Amino acid sequence: MTPIRVGFVGLSQSGWASYTLAPPLLQPPLSASYVLTAISTSNPTSASASAGNYSKLTGRTIKAYHGPTTGIANDEVVDMVAVAVRAPYHKETALPVIQAGKDLFIEWPAGRTLAETKELAEAAKCRGVRTLVGSQARQSGLIRELKGVIDSGKIGRVLSTTVTARPHRELFAWGPYISEGAKYTASIGEGATMLDIAVGHFLDGLLYLLGPFSSISAVLENQFPTTQIVDSTGKPTGETIPQTAANQVMIIGTLERGAVVSMHWRGGLETRGGKAGTPFMWTIDGEKGSIRVESDEPSGSFVHVRTPASYFLNGEEVKVKVKDGLSNSARAWAEFAKGPDGDYSTLDDAVRTKTLLDAATRSAAEGKRIDL
Repeated sequence: MTPIRVGFVGLSQSGWASYTLAPPLLQPPLSASYVLTAISTSNPTSASASAGNYSKLTGRTIKAYHGPTTGIANDEVVDMVAVAVRAPYHKETALPVIQAGKDLFIEWPAGRTLAETKELAEAAKCRGVRTLVGSQARQSGLIRELKGVIDSGKIGRVLSTTVTARPHRELFAWGPYISEGAKYTASIGEGATMLDIAVGHFLDGLLYLLGPFSSISAVLENQFPTTQIVDSTGKPTGETIPQTAANQVMIIGTLERGAVVSMHWRGGLETRGGKAGTPFMWTIDGEKGSIRVESDEPSGSFVHVRTPASYFLNGEEVKVKVKDGLSNSARAWAEFAKGPDGDYSTLDDAVRTKTLLDAATRSAAEGKRIDL
């Protein structure tokens, strides 16, 4: 198979793309399926530095681009463009890629709003572009194992599922403290709130596991209308900014298969060791048995990047078996490389998840249940 030639937008020498999204492409087994050929960043200096760094790592010349993505998208040595920039810039960065007819990777949330995600999905459909969305929960070894258990009928028909989750305060987002580089997460209009990011990532896995919602009700509460800005060490700088994003998210609903869902995501809490604060607890109850997943790790609620070592099936501890040794991001790339038959999130999946998030926002604002 001819390797897919990837141009990477937002791949600097540090950050999410550099330590989570890009590394799997440069290492076996995925280095046989992908080759990095170009990098684009916001300015010529960072683009040149990043391209030089990755040229050394890969042993081949990596082209450097900066500014609008028309250049990298129309380069003949690029088959697919990966977009890993901040959520407010997803649409303007991804649309030129789609218009150039190149396949697209775009990190979740794939746009600030449902309208932007729909626009990207429709454009991709019109151009026949294949898309991969970085909502990695469905690639989790845990989610895959739980799907096997549920589909096998071991716990019978699923009756309900309950999630209690807590992003740790030391993320410095969505709470009383926000880092200087994450100020945009304070604004509900920028598409990077706790509802958008933390809940959205998890919902992609939940939908994959248990199927779509038929109705949803939500409470979104902002308990920190003003947030303090902290530096790279977590020390307050003295600057404060308004915060419009919710740090308490409660969602209840029903699934099309009849199960009842209850979710509570709690932000702004100080990290405590052990069971204090309960970073993550998830139960799935069926007619014949139950599944319980727990994690005391501060970031344990992020199942799209963290896999608990074990879960409980009908009271018995079961070790999660991750046989391939790959990260969730690597599995997503591997599935995309299989072609249209691969099992990965697309922009159509992103639209379904964003539809739920939009319904939750409307439910909270209007104080009523939204039927889907």
